[in-house]
Amino acid sequence: LKERVGDFEKDANAAFRAVQVLDRVTMYNDKGDIQSGGGAFNSSVDGFTKGAEARHGTEAGRLQDFGKLGFDALPELKKTEDISSYKDFLKANPDADVASKQIARYAAILDENYDAIKGKTGSADFNPEALTAYNKQNPQLGKEVSEALDFWSQPGAFALLDNAKNPLEQGTDGKASRGDVQAFMKNTAPKEAGAVGTLLEAVAEGNLLGKVNTDALNQDVFEHPQNYTAEQKAAVLQELKAAQTLIVQGSGAGMWKDDKSKVQIANKVSSHPDPQKLLDDVNRHISELEKDAEVVKFYNENATSELSKVLEGSAGLREALQSTYDNDIKTGNALDKLWDANTKDGKTDQQGALAQFYSSAQSVQDALGFSKPGEIQEAVQKSAHNKDFEAFYEKSLVPGERLKELLKTESFEVATSQFSMEVAMYNAALNPEFTGKYDDKLTGNYTAIAQQNVFNEASFNDLKKAFGKEGGEALDEAKVKALIDEISKSNPELLMNADGKPATSDQILGVFRGNWDLLRQGTKSISELGLFSENSSIKAASGAGVLHGVSGLFMAGITIAKGANGAGALTDRQIVDITTGSVQSATLLAEGGIKNVTTQFKDIKEMLEPDVYKDITTNLSKLENGAKGLGGLAGVAAGAYGIFDGVKSIRRGELVGGGMSITAGSLGVMAGLASAAEGAA
Repeated sequence: LKERVGDFEKDANAAFRAVQVLDRVTMYNDKGDIQSGGGAFNSSVDGFTKGAEARHGTEAGRLQDFGKLGFDALPELKKTEDISSYKDFLKANPDADVASKQIARYAAILDENYDAIKGKTGSADFNPEALTAYNKQNPQLGKEVSEALDFWSQPGAFALLDNAKNPLEQGTDGKASRGDVQAFMKNTAPKEAGAVGTLLEAVAEGNLLGKVNTDALNQDVFEHPQNYTAEQKAAVLQELKAAQTLIVQGSGAGMWKDDKSKVQIANKVSSHPDPQKLLDDVNRHISELEKDAEVVKFYNENATSELSKVLEGSAGLREALQSTYDNDIKTGNALDKLWDANTKDGKTDQQGALAQFYSSAQSVQDALGFSKPGEIQEAVQKSAHNKDFEAFYEKSLVPGERLKELLKTESFEVATSQFSMEVAMYNAALNPEFTGKYDDKLTGNYTAIAQQNVFNEASFNDLKKAFGKEGGEALDEAKVKALIDEISKSNPELLMNADGKPATSDQILGVFRGNWDLLRQGTKSISELGLFSENSSIKAASGAGVLHGVSGLFMAGITIAKGANGAGALTDRQIVDITTGSVQSATLLAEGGIKNVTTQFKDIKEMLEPDVYKDITTNLSKLENGAKGLGGLAGVAAGAYGIFDGVKSIRRGELVGGGMSITAGSLGVMAGLASAAEGAA
């Protein structure tokens, strides 16, 4: 060995060459195939007879041949493209993009080296630590092998392998079998550009939150969110999204096929035996966390930077990803494939196709270290289905037909959340010159539909819980008047009439009392009062300030009765904040958005004192965000206006009003409509 490689005891380069030779001799057979099992990865050279003769075909024989013939005696090692699991991947996915192929190559390298990694590191388990140790202890490894080890040793990446063989039956445990690696390649490895971006986002999120221990976290996270860090709440959100996916997949796999299965699952998760009810519960909690201001801030500050780190040790994947971006994403081809996947077998989910494309393209850009939203919009325009997307925006979203459709099966809150997220999605992805033509129509049509439907599911019982004496039918006038007085001090602009004079608390209370009596007598439902309609008794008898105050009180009562964001019993301060936010939201609904409200105050500027006008304009700048964080009717309605009024920013790729970015949020609001039936589709 010394004759061939040099004095490895004194020369570092010779030592490196010696290690390479010994690896080839001990880890690979005469054909260059990696060996497995037994003593293949011990530290000795086996195969010598008692007489110290080297038996042919053994480790000792290969070392002897090397001594005689040099490097020519060592066979060529198997190339990645010759690994059987990778060949199977290519056979099943001949049209896979370059980045998908590279990720599959990295996985195939783990499959091929599975026993070597465990054997040479002495690790009992195949886990990220073993991958890191194997990479560090063996500098002689080839470049692509080292890159594969580096990529999969990331906690977010390894989590994709962890239990990939039986994801519906067992939880993750931080280790993977060879079957898990092979199952990933066969079932869940990306096969087109859209899935690549989704995978990268999952890796980044896993890296970001992988160190958070959620074992001790429970329902208290939702009951007392102020007691937990943004990172903890984000980790819970990540787990809930994983659960959401598993429920849908499990339903499709027949896990709830009989009563026995339902009872077993219900006992295991301590929740509903019905998959749809369980999913609804998960969706509700996901929605709460995605609206949590601290969680939103955490994601928006960390998601992009974490994505940019995913490829740091994987030059081959970075190069492949750039190729996929140039040839599949920028050309619109990836979107066309997603369209086909989302519209086959009777499905008509073009929104899902556009959502995944935009999110994936944004993730790929972040991973490559740049942000060019204009290139994503140009890619959509190159798609064969650009006209279909534009037609949906013009004929379904702008006139509000999509919202009406959602309201047939969903609550106002869920329908409006979904609708406004789709509006944001299409404005982010389509040609700005096209969507920009419809801004005023979009807001106006939403306002008309929302005014008619906002109180559809509200009841007098909700109001009684909030404003009735001891929860009864008698109105607690002192409580209501005190809330109005508080708003008059903090946000007088909300109660301002067209003449520049604010409505008094007595005026608002008087009209509210009259409507309360109608409800108490059972004459009308809250929806039938038509608070925002042209025929409304409030509009006819009062100024704008009274309308804002009364309709805001109705909205506040419903939100208070249900508990802000499901937090249960509310403090006096929370009740004041909810009422103020609800009047803010009612003002937006009554006037049709912040632009109209601002215009009205410009019209009466001369009637107001300069200091008063300055305070009003300052408050108006915070109007939408003030209500958005509340949850419930007020938060959803205000959040929708935040999107409609912010479409110009959305088209530039900017976040609007503190909202979660499309990539970081994984289209969370859209996920709120996930159905267990999807799994069986």
